[in-house]
Amino acid sequence: MNNNLNIINRSVKFINELKYQVHNDSKKYLRQTAIEVESLFIQILLKSMRNTLSKDNLLDNNQSNLYTEIYDQKISEEMSKKGIGLTEIILKQIEQKNI
Repeated sequence: MNNNLNIINRSVKFINELKYQVHNDSKKYLRQTAIEVESLFIQILLKSMRNTLSKDNLLDNNQSNLYTEIYDQKISEEMSKKGIGLTEIILKQIEQKNI
């Protein structure tokens, strides 16, 4: 439950940063925030996929769950460096809104 709150808080923070940057037109930070939003999306996607797996193994405990969550976060950060295309979509949406 606490882990979900961390993801939600992180999501709200990024969305608020993105809104602030759109209004202040700071292009330098706008791309970085869009990359972080993409990373967060990937992390939520990985968490959802992992939740579909069965929990009937010996390694299903709080410690392994913590390491799995940290691992998913690092994977999402690495994947967002190359991108899955979401960053560009976010930036295009912002550009259309500013026109």
